[in-house]
Amino acid sequence: MKKILIISVVLLSFLGFTSCNQEEIKTYDNTDNIYFSAAIFPLVKNGPLIDSTGVSFAFDNTAIQKKVYLIPLRVQGKLSDVDRTVKCTIDQSSTANEGTHFSLPKNIIIRARKEVDTIAVTMYRTPDLKLKNVTLVLNLEENEFFTTKMQTKVINTLTQKTMNLTRFKLTFGDLLSQPQGWPVGFLGVFTAKKLFLMCDLLQLEPSMFDQKIGALGLSTAEVRYYGSFMKRYLADQKASGNTIYEDNGTEMTFP
Repeated sequence: MKKILIISVVLLSFLGFTSCNQEEIKTYDNTDNIYFSAAIFPLVKNGPLIDSTGVSFAFDNTAIQKKVYLIPLRVQGKLSDVDRTVKCTIDQSSTANEGTHFSLPKNIIIRARKEVDTIAVTMYRTPDLKLKNVTLVLNLEENEFFTTKMQTKVINTLTQKTMNLTRFKLTFGDLLSQPQGWPVGFLGVFTAKKLFLMCDLLQLEPSMFDQKIGALGLSTAEVRYYGSFMKRYLADQKASGNTIYEDNGTEMTFP
C-alpha cells in the first residue's frame, strides 16, 4: 500500500501576531488582503521568513509516493462568516507539471471565521525527479473576496532583502547524493541501495544521515558498528549463495 507523507506547517507559533508586524499591516486595515503568511510570520518560533522552500523525497522509504505540503495563507482584514474563495494561479516559470508532478485542490478557500488557512499541494514521486528537481510557483490574485495590495516586504533594511507576499515557490525532487553523515572510512563508497538496506536491517531512519557526524545516532562508535554489522551481513549472505549487488551490477561492500 502506498503511503502519503503530510508535511504540516501550521504551527502554534504561526498563529501569533507580533506588535511590529501589527504596525506594518495597519496600512491595509480598510481592505481584505490575502497573502502568503510565511513571508511575514515565521513557521516556527524565531525561524526565518520565507517566500520559497524545498522538499525532498530522497531519504524517504520507497513506499512513500506522495507528499502533501501545506502552504499557509493569511487574511488581513475582517473575518467572514462564510467560506471565501482564493484565486491562486500557476506561474509560467514553473517547471513542475500539474497532474504529473503535483496537484492542487479544486477550490482553494479561506474557511469561515478563519484568519489563517492553507493550500494543500500534493507532490508525486515520479521517476524523473531522481534526475532533476522541479519547481512550482504560485501567484495570489485579486478576486471578489480579496485584494493583493500587500505585495512585498523588506525584511533587511541594510541589504534591502525583500519577501514576496503574493508569490510562493516550492521546489521538490528525489535526488540523493552522499549525505554529510556518511563517513566513507567506516561505510565505504556511498550508494542509495547501501543506505536503504542498512537502514532496513538496523531499523534506522535514512534522514538521520543528513546530519553531521556526532549527532544523535551518528557517534563514531555507532557508525563503526553500522559498518561492521553490514560487513558481516554481506559476508553471511555471500556464504549462503546470496551475494548482494549494487544497482550497477557490482558487489556491495563495506570496509
